[in-house]
Amino acid sequence: MQVAICDDDKVFRQDLKEKMIRYRKEKRIAVDIVEFDAPEILLSSETVFDIVFMDYCFKDQNGLEAAKQLRVKNFTGSIIFVTGYPQFVYDSFEVQPFRFFVKPVEEDKLRAAMDSYLRQHTLLNHIVVVQDGEQITLSAADILYLEGSGKYCLIRTREDTYRSSKTLSQVQRLLPEYCFYRIHKSYVVNMYSVAAIQGHELLFVNGERASIGRSRLKDFKKSYLDFVKNYYVRL
Repeated sequence: MQVAICDDDKVFRQDLKEKMIRYRKEKRIAVDIVEFDAPEILLSSETVFDIVFMDYCFKDQNGLEAAKQLRVKNFTGSIIFVTGYPQFVYDSFEVQPFRFFVKPVEEDKLRAAMDSYLRQHTLLNHIVVVQDGEQITLSAADILYLEGSGKYCLIRTREDTYRSSKTLSQVQRLLPEYCFYRIHKSYVVNMYSVAAIQGHELLFVNGERASIGRSRLKDFKKSYLDFVKNYYVRL
């Protein structure tokens, strides 16, 4: 998910970014956050954003007018206005904002808004497996790893193993890239399910083990460290 924060107040941008990072780690979702200190810089960006946090009042430009320009450019994502002037809320309706926050943004209200966004946009991936004539919906968060088995793919969860008629690569493409990593030609692991890296083996949270291909070990360790840094909540 791509998120933009457009505000000329650096302190506010940093505070909102930190709150979004905490939310990202707690919800285990991939969120890239980009800061802009002026609407014209945001409007010139080629990034396709899912959510734009837009200040309502800038020194030289109105945030509502910038939002209108976004809509003219066929921006179909969600706009969340942030301002110290709540009286403007009704004016914002013409650009169909997702939310309107009064500064400073309260963290519980931000979390509620993001929870609502996720429910509406189904960003928490699910896949459907047909097994023995039964249609089973699996959450990506429940998958420990995928194992290639000929032309089939075995999907391992804590409770069970399911066989998909799709190949390993086909199933992997249905899952979030940021946390599913191929450690071997026949294995794709959910990095949330890794308990430890021991030599050339992974120890999963359920006690199972899998070997990491020697040619992939260095890249996996780097990717895993980056993953822990960006997506785990540190206590």
